[in-house]
Amino acid sequence: MTAPIAQPESMEAPSARWLETYRGVVNPWECDVVQHFTIAYYFDRFADATRNFIDLIGEGDSLDSGVRNGPSRGHATFQHELRAGAGFHILTAVTGIDAGALQLGHQVVDSTTGKTVTWLSETRALPRALDSSTGQKLATLSVPWPGPKAPDRPAPRAAHGPLTARDRVKPWEIGEDGTMSLPAHVHRFSAAGMQTLAAVGMTAAYMHEQRRGFSTFELDLTQVGEANVGDIVDVTTSIAHLGNSSLRLAHRMTGPNGREIAFLVQSGVHLDMDARRSAPIPDELRASIGKLLIRDP
Repeated sequence: MTAPIAQPESMEAPSARWLETYRGVVNPWECDVVQHFTIAYYFDRFADATRNFIDLIGEGDSLDSGVRNGPSRGHATFQHELRAGAGFHILTAVTGIDAGALQLGHQVVDSTTGKTVTWLSETRALPRALDSSTGQKLATLSVPWPGPKAPDRPAPRAAHGPLTARDRVKPWEIGEDGTMSLPAHVHRFSAAGMQTLAAVGMTAAYMHEQRRGFSTFELDLTQVGEANVGDIVDVTTSIAHLGNSSLRLAHRMTGPNGREIAFLVQSGVHLDMDARRSAPIPDELRASIGKLLIRDP
């Protein structure tokens, strides 16, 4: 006998205007070296949720091109992990609108418990030709954002650190808008993070032997450009903050001729993979990290 599907705790009443925009499961191949749902696949689902939300409110013709193709910024907070086989769904709502930007909120909800495990607040540029009736409709749908407050800091601009990723955009990485997809961006940033960790001693051997890993709990992603099939893509990374068990990485992605594509500030913890909680960063790693520490963006 299976447990009933719990109702999401944030959906207190239909007037809340949160729409279910995705429902699925964590597939085993979508988990990373610390054995939970990889951040890039969260963003694959967020991209679906945004597109589905626009369709569900009946504004695909008015919003589709501008919202998907314009510059954007997203702040994600990962509060509880999802592991292989977990069922989850996403709730999406308008959380703000002004003359030039639309703010959307997403909640990733564990479908069994009804608990919100991850939050994403994203701001996307609106089409310049948006008609007033669409704007008014979006305003009437707007609800207060109930999730974690995004940090009050400028859009991230990573310091110029060492090269941590370099490859080319593949045909299968192209999204519906004809450019490199959102999860393809995040996969590269994840790889860049692993290169950085290895450089300070948190190698694959260290993680396997010590049963330690790096678990992301916050992302601040800004997209300022785009990449197309065949474009060379570089990522450089600096270490921006060192805490007792936490580490903040600042990534900068560029395309051909150094054209800026995206920036990501990635905050995570040194994870005890057996206890599933943070563990102090050992002294030998702290010494290596200190040599690469640049600034706190």
